[in-house]
Amino acid sequence: MELLYVLVFILFHVLLSSLCIYFILSGKSFLRKEYIIPVVLLPIFGSLLILLVQWLNASGKQGAKPLNIEPESGEDILWKALKSYHEKGDIVPLEEAILINDVRTRRKYMLETLYENPLKYLDVLMLAKDNEDVETSHYATTTISQAQRGFHVAIQELAVSVESNPDDMVLFDKYIEMLGNYIESGLLEEHLLRNLRIVYQEALDKKLARDANNKMALIRKLRNSLELKEYVAAFETSDLLKEYWPEDEQTWIEAVRVCVDGQDNNRLREILEEMQHNKIIWTRQGKEQIAPWLEGAQI
Repeated sequence: MELLYVLVFILFHVLLSSLCIYFILSGKSFLRKEYIIPVVLLPIFGSLLILLVQWLNASGKQGAKPLNIEPESGEDILWKALKSYHEKGDIVPLEEAILINDVRTRRKYMLETLYENPLKYLDVLMLAKDNEDVETSHYATTTISQAQRGFHVAIQELAVSVESNPDDMVLFDKYIEMLGNYIESGLLEEHLLRNLRIVYQEALDKKLARDANNKMALIRKLRNSLELKEYVAAFETSDLLKEYWPEDEQTWIEAVRVCVDGQDNNRLREILEEMQHNKIIWTRQGKEQIAPWLEGAQI
């Protein structure tokens, strides 16, 4: 008789476990493959616990503290969840997903949108970090951290390669480009951003030491100098642009930018006077950018 009870218990455990494993592997559940472990190792109780978690998530009754039996520590836990998420559906703007009241729907659309292109929605990610739903906040925070980590690794690898191949300018250009992309990404806090801008400035100086009249490098240095509030360096770079590229409209647009940001009205008047007496190749877009300062003057 006791043997019969044991066999019934084992059979019930196998059936219940099979049901849970089927839902997990088929993607019809919120749960990841790691949850198979408690299902198998905890007879009956493990399966019932997993089914309870699934029911709470599906019904949206977890409230402000969603039930979560996964550990809070470990490398890339939430990022792995993001990568393994494979439920398909219609994509909605992330801005709307954040505002959706239904927890299940908000997480679904947010995950799909972030996995598509997280940096495209960086401003919304910053907002989602403070969302009242714990998992939404975690997903946003982890996505931001993952993007930062990606930039860090790429920059470190390029820096090592550049040091090993100091004469490879193509490689050095990739390093500069990566620094610029990270700066413009919006991922950095103010003090870290300033430190990286200093590194960026040093890299641009090395670039210009070898290629003094590189227009793009000069423009990048000028704009970076303005962000660092190094106006003397910005004015000097502007003068170099005028020396090397006197007919290029971008030279004069940047010259005006330096005067405005540096609040040098006397120099601005001189620049505007020069513009009207120099042969400059203007495009329609260039004229539109410079028009507010010229007040109807002919160019």
